[in-house]
Amino acid sequence: MKISMQEGLPIVSVSLVYKGNTIFLENVLLDTGGSTTIFDTDEVEGVGLTIDRKNGRPKRMYGVGGESELC
Repeated sequence: MKISMQEGLPIVSVSLVYKGNTIFLENVLLDTGGSTTIFDTDEVEGVGLTIDRKNGRPKRMYGVGGESELC
């Protein structure tokens, strides 16, 4: 895996495979201290990976500026 530093942050490219479908994501933040992996739901929808609202537990994540994203 090639890690590049952009503005002091480790950035990678990722191939994500889900049910035989593949998507290539660029400019993904490598969070070395994270206990979970989070992808933008809009980005991974292209391979059929969606939030299971019946059996799953979607969470709202908050970032800089207080904007929230459903993960």
